[in-house]
Amino acid sequence: MPRRYAPVSLRGRLALLFTAGSALVLVLAGVLIYLDLNGQLQRTINSSLATRAGDIEGDINAGRVAIRQEEAFAQILGPGAVVIDSSAPAPAALSAAEVARAAHHDLFIDRRIPHTPALGRRARLLAHPVPVAGRGPLVVVVGASTEAVFRGRERLALILAILSPLLGAILSAGGWLLAGAALRPVRRMSQEADAISLAQAGRRLPHPEGEDEIAQLGRTLNAMLDRIEAAFARERMFLDDASHELRTPIAVLRAELEVALLESGDREALERSLRSALEEANRLAHLAEDLLVLARASAGRLPLRRRAVDVRALVESAARRVNGSGNRAADVALKVDGPTARAVVDPARLEQVVTNLVANARRFARRRVDVGVRTEGDDVVVTVADDGPGFPAALLPVAFDRFTRAEAARSHEAGAGAGLGLAIVAAIVRAHGGTISAANGPPLGGAAVVVRLPIDETGPVPEPV
Repeated sequence: MPRRYAPVSLRGRLALLFTAGSALVLVLAGVLIYLDLNGQLQRTINSSLATRAGDIEGDINAGRVAIRQEEAFAQILGPGAVVIDSSAPAPAALSAAEVARAAHHDLFIDRRIPHTPALGRRARLLAHPVPVAGRGPLVVVVGASTEAVFRGRERLALILAILSPLLGAILSAGGWLLAGAALRPVRRMSQEADAISLAQAGRRLPHPEGEDEIAQLGRTLNAMLDRIEAAFARERMFLDDASHELRTPIAVLRAELEVALLESGDREALERSLRSALEEANRLAHLAEDLLVLARASAGRLPLRRRAVDVRALVESAARRVNGSGNRAADVALKVDGPTARAVVDPARLEQVVTNLVANARRFARRRVDVGVRTEGDDVVVTVADDGPGFPAALLPVAFDRFTRAEAARSHEAGAGAGLGLAIVAAIVRAHGGTISAANGPPLGGAAVVVRLPIDETGPVPEPV
């Protein structure tokens, strides 16, 4: 069927498919019924003819070469189609050649016998050989009318021609109603989905109970709505937190610039205001860069310039640079341990990962931060641990979410960030095809962050240049 003539609705297509299947079944059933009935009638006639021929053969074997009076039509023929006896005044029903063939085996012939009312316009003949000692083989011919068979076949064909379309129409209507009943839950879900908006949090699609395909579809769509709602909630939270984080440095920057304008005559006060404004501008620039990294990572477009590097050497260099940059360097002992481990990574991004993790660990450590590097199978594993208080229990499940910080770090005291450090670390690690996890406990009893990076996600590790 051309596509332009196909039904638009799924219900219509299902009903059409059901109708076509029903029509095919009805045609096949009608043909089989017709063939079976015709075969049964043919076998009945043949059996009746064989029984009659057998009775006449019995008479001949008993010495009575004659046709009984009750026979409708029967003949006894000799060689050359000579009529020895006949139930009705009629010429030989078979030709000499047919008699010669029938002398060796039974022969069925459909033929009209003229001037024989008992056989009508259609008849079937059975020529049966009967060997007779001293006379040669005789041929017994018995006949029966096939008018009843013909009329029965015509009547059956007429009945099938009338009932098949009627039954097909009934089945088509049943298929239409059945498709409508089966798709009614889908229609309700479609209407409800069309009415759902973002302002109606928690509204879900109705679906039938059970384990059928419609129920599974409803549960799958509702689970998808749950994920979409959670994603929108995270985006709203992200916008709220981003607005909050941007509002404070912008307000400080504006205030410092206003102070600078008011104290234009005091060079030292002006310099302090400008330096403070510059710090806030740098903070805004870092925050904007962090947000850009997260946006690109979420879109799968975080650029990575991969090359073969010694992860152990890179981690040690970045960790020691971070440890020596703050005023707590003398208070916190840093230890980097592990064998040489090579991997194809973006060295700048990996350094950013190590910098953020070590800075975060050093901020909360009491006396010690350990950084370990090792290989496990096809992965390079970097562990950053400290002996501080560890992650708050409520923070662990969302430690790598954006703008996630401990409550104590919600202020903007020196060293407090915007809560994007671990989120950026996780985004970079995942962009490399790796995994990251956070826990409290071993090896130092505080926080421990474990980063797993594939040694080579794209092929053999090239030699460093």
